[in-house]
Amino acid sequence: MIDFKVFFITVMVSCILISVAAQQQSSNSSSLSQTARSIGSELLKRIGPAIIPGAFIIGAVTTLLAALTVVSMNGLGVGVVLLILTIGQMLSRTFGLSRSAPLAAQYSAPAAAPIPFAYSQNPPF
Repeated sequence: MIDFKVFFITVMVSCILISVAAQQQSSNSSSLSQTARSIGSELLKRIGPAIIPGAFIIGAVTTLLAALTVVSMNGLGVGVVLLILTIGQMLSRTFGLSRSAPLAAQYSAPAAAPIPFAYSQNPPF
């Protein structure tokens, strides 16, 4: 805990010394502070035409990222549904109640359909 107190006191003394030195330097050069004030307005004059295209680009990128998120969530939803179906199929095969033969083995062919009278080989006349 003593180390923290020493560190805190050192930081406070450093901040005070830096602020005093900055005050003395600003009082010595008043013309420098006058030119420094005009830097902000000139910067805004130069950056002004680029603000609207920059805002448009940021909006377009945000819209594309939102669309990508929606598509990703859609793909994730389909994947989760397929995973749930697969797990359900695995569980039904593992813990199925009926252990009978598959349906294809129990299937028998239907009886042959009768030949219509118009196509029979023994006409009545």
